Amino acid sequence: MRSGLHRAGGVVLLGLGVLLSAPGMADDARHSGWYVGAGLGATWMSDANQAGYNRDALCYPVDDCTNRGTIDGYRWFYDLDADRGNMFELIVGRGFGNVRLELSANRRENDIDQEFADITYFDGTRILPDTMSNYTSTSEFSIDRLRTQTLQLNAYYDFPLALPRVTPYVGVGVGMSRVKLYGLYFRGEYSCTSGCDAALSPPEAYNSLQDEDLRDTVFSWHLHAGADYSLGDRLLLGLKLTYSEMDDLRDSGSYIDHPFPDELNHTKINDMDHWSLTLGLKYLLGG
Repeated sequence: MRSGLHRAGGVVLLGLGVLLSAPGMADDARHSGWYVGAGLGATWMSDANQAGYNRDALCYPVDDCTNRGTIDGYRWFYDLDADRGNMFELIVGRGFGNVRLELSANRRENDIDQEFADITYFDGTRILPDTMSNYTSTSEFSIDRLRTQTLQLNAYYDFPLALPRVTPYVGVGVGMSRVKLYGLYFRGEYSCTSGCDAALSPPEAYNSLQDEDLRDTVFSWHLHAGADYSLGDRLLLGLKLTYSEMDDLRDSGSYIDHPFPDELNHTKINDMDHWSLTLGLKYLLGG
């Protein structure tokens, strides 16, 4: 995924060069000069994936470890479904005729629903239940929301039309995104059924609790299409559709409660693609 995004970044940079060298970049003085703007909108995030692992070497009492040698850790997998979110953007740019360069700072936020997919040992072997176990276990898991803050450089090409007030455009951009995952929560609790020797092997000794925020700074690239409508000599009202793709979030954390107190967990979130629709205003400052 990371190498694929870096290749995509190369394509975006090539697109920047093509836009900057496009003919007619100084043909229309109305589009030249500095401008500032702001926008509000909605954002949709495609289904993402969560993968995690630790190096916990313990065989839990509800699992059949009869034919296992050394346990060297566990891997777990979740599907993430994002609700429609919101986004806010601030921009500053400069027009050179039909071509514009723009620096954008924006924030997107989406609530996340988490669905369990699978858990295996570290080497990928499936975990089998111990049907004769005198223990039972329950688990609880959730994620609160995902926030993405991005600083990006965009290049746009404005298409002149016969309509004097409407200017459609396309654009490409690259940037860095600060991604924060709030409220990654997991609780696993064990209890005894009939015949369990709670004094010799207390079930609470196997309990674990994780509740933390994860963060990472990742590369991102963006594709834009939109149109601006002139409200006067200096004010533009615009609607913009953006597709954004980001590299994987990777972070590590510790448990609040775990059979091994210093055990670390590692999390990766991938496929964090966004669509956003933004309604914005631009104010032309002039040359």
